Amino acid sequence: MKNPFKQAWGAFQYWRTFRKYPGVFALSDACLQINRILVPGRLNDAHAARELDRYLQVFVNAEGEGVSRIHCSSIEIDFFWNAPVDNNMFFMVEQELNAKNPHCYTTDPIKLDQTGCIIDVGACEGLFAFRMTKQHPNAIIHCFEPFGEMADLIRKGSEFNRVKDQIKVHTIAVGASEGHVKFVASDSPDAGAVSPCSESDQDALKATTLDHFAAKNGLELTCHDLIKIDAEGADLDVLKGSEKIIRRYRPQIAVTTYHKDEHPEEIYTWLNDLDLGYRFRLKGFSFWTEKPRPVLLQASTLDRAQVNI
Repeated sequence: MKNPFKQAWGAFQYWRTFRKYPGVFALSDACLQINRILVPGRLNDAHAARELDRYLQVFVNAEGEGVSRIHCSSIEIDFFWNAPVDNNMFFMVEQELNAKNPHCYTTDPIKLDQTGCIIDVGACEGLFAFRMTKQHPNAIIHCFEPFGEMADLIRKGSEFNRVKDQIKVHTIAVGASEGHVKFVASDSPDAGAVSPCSESDQDALKATTLDHFAAKNGLELTCHDLIKIDAEGADLDVLKGSEKIIRRYRPQIAVTTYHKDEHPEEIYTWLNDLDLGYRFRLKGFSFWTEKPRPVLLQASTLDRAQVNI
């Protein structure tokens, strides 16, 4: 059982570290849903159970044995899931329903009213991509999901939501270089890892960089477009493999920072050192990891403007 006082002290120390970077990690952003790292896990679980019943309808085995259809009533979007549905499902979905969730990718300074392209690295079940198609019907979303079963669920969901013309699914990993990688999973949410491997490895997944993908496919971005990254610990590598398009187009960026202790500062420093005029916002603390870490870094060169999620 986690000690709430130890968790609060750890979060405070992390926030204090970022005081040397003015304007990046506001106290109000550090306190987003801070109650979830303070209350016992059983209370978070009970809250998730109530909210899951309130916001989600689960149709078990709706698309065959082991595949459920999840309907999000408040945004009228469905997605498919190929594992048992537990209370943690609500926390995964809430980031698309609630702008106060620090994992929400599209809050200020991100502004997408003129976007034409969204790159979704680590698309998982596709809910973020589906939300983007509903809110931005002229945008094309490139979903990178290296696991074949999950990629198939995105395709199934895009057809069910009638947005398949906007969704481009790429069953490939994204990182800092071309080659092959493997994901080492863990029961702990902060102990997974991504590592290079040979093509002959039985768990090998083909990997590319966003720079290579953009050049190969003639993909051009603008400062109004978005690169969203949730890459299970490879988040900084994804950025490093995108340096050319970041320097050239200065797209908006929303990248998770909770997978590794060093990532919040390393990711911020790497982007800031490019000196491209980005404005940054770091948000929230994870309550599902062994110790709290900042959840998400957003970056944009656009003027400040509030945007609906």
